[in-house]
Amino acid sequence: MKKILVSLFVLFTLFALSSCSYMKNASIQAEYAQIQQADPGQVNLKHMIDRQTYFVIGQTIDRKARYTNIPLAVAAYSSKYKANERVDTMYFAGAGTHFGLNLPEGDYQLLVFADSDNNKVFDPTEVVGQKTISLNQVSSPEKVLDRIEVPLSSPQRVDWAMAFSKPNLAEPKQSLYFPTGSICSLDDPLFSENMATLGMYDPASFLEKAPTMFYALEEDLAYKIPVVFVHGINGSVRDFETIVNRLDRERYKPWFFYYPSGGDLNQLAEFFHRIFLSGKVIKLNKMPMIIVAHSMGGLVVREALNKYESGQKENKIGLVVTIASPFGGHPSAALGEKHGLIVLPSWRDLNPDSRFIKELFRKPLPKTVEHQLFYAYDNPAALKISKNSDGVVPLSSQLRLEAQQQATGQLGFESSHMGILKNEEMIDSLFTRMNQVKNFFPESHLAVFRQGGYDVKLTDDYSPQSQYVIHTMGKYWMAVSKGILKPFYPEQERFVRVVKGEEPPKYKVVKDWLRFLKEYPEIDRD
Repeated sequence: MKKILVSLFVLFTLFALSSCSYMKNASIQAEYAQIQQADPGQVNLKHMIDRQTYFVIGQTIDRKARYTNIPLAVAAYSSKYKANERVDTMYFAGAGTHFGLNLPEGDYQLLVFADSDNNKVFDPTEVVGQKTISLNQVSSPEKVLDRIEVPLSSPQRVDWAMAFSKPNLAEPKQSLYFPTGSICSLDDPLFSENMATLGMYDPASFLEKAPTMFYALEEDLAYKIPVVFVHGINGSVRDFETIVNRLDRERYKPWFFYYPSGGDLNQLAEFFHRIFLSGKVIKLNKMPMIIVAHSMGGLVVREALNKYESGQKENKIGLVVTIASPFGGHPSAALGEKHGLIVLPSWRDLNPDSRFIKELFRKPLPKTVEHQLFYAYDNPAALKISKNSDGVVPLSSQLRLEAQQQATGQLGFESSHMGILKNEEMIDSLFTRMNQVKNFFPESHLAVFRQGGYDVKLTDDYSPQSQYVIHTMGKYWMAVSKGILKPFYPEQERFVRVVKGEEPPKYKVVKDWLRFLKEYPEIDRD
């Protein structure tokens, strides 16, 4: 099915006639339109592919740590068409991490529920946080509203909020640093071909299952360089499996921007910038980031870089590699926009005459950003559109003049559009360039980090974060505490002063470390 969907770019009419997914979703979209006309509602509206929605990024603030391990839900209510209509809901566990919502234009009341009795029902007496937001072109011209903080308090009753049950799904994996469910394996059903197709034709349904669009394969370890993978149209995290399986996991940590590929590329680029680049959601401090983007994902990243200033508070970008990206758009997208039964927003943006394509290189890359442009030129398809393509994207689009002029380097590979992601020569070239990105930590420090931590039993009054640090990075903390490794940045120098008793600790994890040193005085002293 994925090969059939990709053939959209080979010949739109063939795609439209042969793709069962296309015809099925065209019918579904027609039903949404009929329902909206007969019985309008915000829930129905957000599933209509031709209507604009907004991404909302927020965070619950639990200053008294009352809901650390409690099941929570954040729900958005609108009365635009129906009184107190629950338009979107995200379920998670424990306060503090970020949540994501996908909502049409309008005014909303956000309610945070805490299932303190653990009966898997969120009822009107369990409301622990409230926030009012407005979504429109004035408040959110980029169609993304972030930094929404909802302080949590004691439970209170909200009579108009109807009780609702938590979906009976497999319990998502909890994380100390990422949103609930963000840590997955590559074989997780979330990354299936069906989900990728859903992301093309029904972004709202996709986002109900993948609301944060951020995923990782492991809990965070601050000394590893993050590599952010960005898939193309109808793509998935699994597209990068061959690369990830060869990745040096002692040096790098794979992250994924898993997004609905039928969506508006401007909006997706804005979201990518705010999550990964702005330093407001993910804060890397001085650790560099590597971005690897395939196909249309390269356009999302390039537009995000138009919003990037390489400022002090933004995350540092060590390397951007785009692979077979249609920087000049695709002529078949214009056919799809003109003749399609349904027209995806991303098709409009891929039209070579679209404003998105015309303005994609309106701003040169910051001098601090290295861009390596990888392109593919093999066309093994039985139905060939041109020898000068990879079977999907013309070389003229991959090698758009402005892209070449702004790239640090470019390299071609004899491969198909999807096959390039398994091409050994390409992967070797990718790793060669990645290895030139310098880690923030000196090599002597990294060597101690890799020794891990201490296999000791800690009591529950050590915070989960403290236990994680001691078990995974304890030997590094010990080496710094004892002066075996010299501190090399201000925060680390302050940590040493705290260990020596010259300053009081600010953070719970440091307080727990001091306690650990007292409780295990003989551990690793040599």
